[in-house]
Amino acid sequence: MPSYRVAVDILGVLPGVRPEDVLPAAERIVASTHVVEDRSVEVAGATGVRPQPQVHLRFVVPSTGDGSEDDEAEAVVRALVDDLGEIARCGRWELRKGPGRRWRPLTSGTAAARP
Repeated sequence: MPSYRVAVDILGVLPGVRPEDVLPAAERIVASTHVVEDRSVEVAGATGVRPQPQVHLRFVVPSTGDGSEDDEAEAVVRALVDDLGEIARCGRWELRKGPGRRWRPLTSGTAAARP
């Protein structure tokens, strides 16, 4: 089964939401349809640049044999970012395909602005 890793910038949480609730919510969203292998919160940003919290999830997509796994993984990420928007302001996201330490970038995007 192909393994994928997504990083989503978390720009802030909505009123009444605790920051520590974002990672478990993200995991629940992805785990509702796929196996989550790992999860973490990381801080991205170079020295002198404002640190950017990110939610990282690694998940698997069942092999289909027809090469549609990458499309399915992207659909998972788009649903994650959309659903996560109910509790947090999401920014840029990036999807990579494994294995191991050789994660290849597949696609990236930016969460749609919410009213």
